Amino acid sequence: MHIQEIEKRAAQLKKQLGGKIFAFPVNEADPFSKYAITMDLGGGHFKTYPKPMTINEVAACIKMLLEGLKEEGVNADYSRDVRFISYQAQMDAPDVTMRRLKKSNVDKPLMESGVDVMPHPDDPETMLFSARGIVKFSLLEMLDKNPKGARFMDEYFKLLALRRYGKTAAAIRQEVRRMSKSEAIRWVERTYERYISDSQEIMNIVRLIGGASL
Repeated sequence: MHIQEIEKRAAQLKKQLGGKIFAFPVNEADPFSKYAITMDLGGGHFKTYPKPMTINEVAACIKMLLEGLKEEGVNADYSRDVRFISYQAQMDAPDVTMRRLKKSNVDKPLMESGVDVMPHPDDPETMLFSARGIVKFSLLEMLDKNPKGARFMDEYFKLLALRRYGKTAAAIRQEVRRMSKSEAIRWVERTYERYISDSQEIMNIVRLIGGASL
């Protein structure tokens, strides 16, 4: 895939999904495809890495790009700015990272690779969660009757109640408990987009409960 093709694809993804940093397989049908990575600089211009990377190299590169943006004073956020795309062929690949995703039930449609989770750049056996991914994971834990996940979600429900969701935290909890897992995951996506303006709010909940849900 040539740089011009990569940037054209990134422009399409930006139009569809938003974001600033884009990573996707150079050959979506190849389970072992390497990934292209590019960053939108504005005005139709991109900073594109000329050589494709492995999924773990891309994860490390994304981490570096986000840190660089923050050092420049840019309010960069993984959930908002990164679109790390994997297609079905890659999700089905006999790769340790993808096996980890499936083993943890971190797969479509519950978790979105590149938005909710990404491989740890230093340990491919470990997944990194974005703020939205933390909420999804905690929700699944709550639905599986894990008290730590329930504690996290109670704080999330309180936050939504303060944001004019229209119900008390207790009523929101009852609403969610009546949902199937897939319905609840879609609910998280909707509420996170509408009511959460800064991922730091989720990190504050993590700190409040001592990281107990993760």
